[in-house]
Amino acid sequence: MSQMRRQRPQTPYRQPQRPTRRPAQPVRRRAPSGMSKLFGNPLFAVALIIAVVVIFVLVRRGGGTSDRYYCEGVYINDVDMSVYTREEGESMLREYARNLTDRQYTLTYEGRTWSFTPKQVGAKINADTVLEKAWNLGHTGSSSTRSNTMLSLRYSPQKLYTEYTYSEEKLDAYIESIASELYIAPVDADVVITATKPVVLSDSQDGRELDSGVLKQTLVNAILYGGDETIPLPVKVKHASVSSSNAEDGLQLIVTYSTSMEGSASNRRNNVRLALSNFNGFAVKPGETVSFNEVVGSRTELNGYLTATVYYGASVTTGIGGGVCQASSTLYPPLLKAGMTIVERHNHTMVVAYCEASMDATVSEDAADDFVFCNDTDYTIYIYTSVTSEAATVMIYGRRPDYRIELVSTILQNDIKNTAVTYVKDESGKYAYYTDEYKLKKEGKLGRRSKLERVFYDWNTGEEVKRELVSEDYYSGERDTYWVGVHKP
Repeated sequence: MSQMRRQRPQTPYRQPQRPTRRPAQPVRRRAPSGMSKLFGNPLFAVALIIAVVVIFVLVRRGGGTSDRYYCEGVYINDVDMSVYTREEGESMLREYARNLTDRQYTLTYEGRTWSFTPKQVGAKINADTVLEKAWNLGHTGSSSTRSNTMLSLRYSPQKLYTEYTYSEEKLDAYIESIASELYIAPVDADVVITATKPVVLSDSQDGRELDSGVLKQTLVNAILYGGDETIPLPVKVKHASVSSSNAEDGLQLIVTYSTSMEGSASNRRNNVRLALSNFNGFAVKPGETVSFNEVVGSRTELNGYLTATVYYGASVTTGIGGGVCQASSTLYPPLLKAGMTIVERHNHTMVVAYCEASMDATVSEDAADDFVFCNDTDYTIYIYTSVTSEAATVMIYGRRPDYRIELVSTILQNDIKNTAVTYVKDESGKYAYYTDEYKLKKEGKLGRRSKLERVFYDWNTGEEVKRELVSEDYYSGERDTYWVGVHKP
């Protein structure tokens, strides 16, 4: 079938009219916007790239990897934990704990060694507890709770610290085990007490001992802070309490003192000699306290004591052991001069003739009066005694005191009269026959008040260094004694 083509109708031709030309106008361009300027700045472009990277990291950390890392603002022992995953943080802290508790130390002394690790004394760090607490910050609770925790941590970081503990009892036991291995006891010089004086028989030997206090502080520092892995043991010399040189120096005669025995009856001399014999060759060590009554014992006939004159109140009478007070009074002054400390001393009730005022020391079993002294010096003293018909003597050997010591006795009053009287019946009637007849038999001695001072002098210059009051004493007057008759008038 043939297609028919429709033709367009023709129109009469028209001459095209020339358009009227307008004056040329300047082309107006649109000014660039603020955003176009910003994006065109190269510095902004760099900052934008950095921001994108940071956002990417934050999104990465806050997204799929947030459960692997500790939150920002969490610190353990001042270490930022946000750079660690949970496994890394645990590994780091446990390694830190092992480095402290398992560290090996070597203790040395003269070629010998001892090993030590803090774990031996129960040292441990609460790493698990702190790790758990650090991880729970921002990883537990609801989504909003975790978000609030992480936001809070950015402004208020949480700093956690491990606790390091050890057993002090185990540490002390470890140190004691080493101390017992190292200890060597010192040996004192052997001083023999001969009949006349002490003699050094064998020399002394120094020992050694561990300074446990210093070692303990060193090991505590090692446990807590680490330090040098080789530790020299602090061992010190333990000197003998009686060294050879000190013994020889301490065996010189430093004091000799005597009281008069002239006019004493044989029984009285026996009692004085017997009492003082207990102190012959008697050693008093530093810090030792001595009781006269304990050393001498009971004054009985069984122990060899005899009847002799004794003071009984303000009267003179007789009794078993009369004269023993002269033994204690002979010991008292030389002990003062040797630098001893007097713990207990009593003066007589009346004046005694065998020593100066306030230089006596009475003792009594009945009245429990004792004479007690203590050696407060650093050296042993040795006491030697002797009794003859003329004198009772005490000699003290030892180290010369720091000062020369003298005793000064001063009478403050010497005319104290006792108004009481003692009567003696005259059975023979030679002095008084009737019961109302009295005749003076013996006038009593006057009493007194006195004091004793201990004066210290410099050995080289002789100058007085100090003076101390030892005692102030009161002695009653002795009663007058009268004969009285026995026949009625």
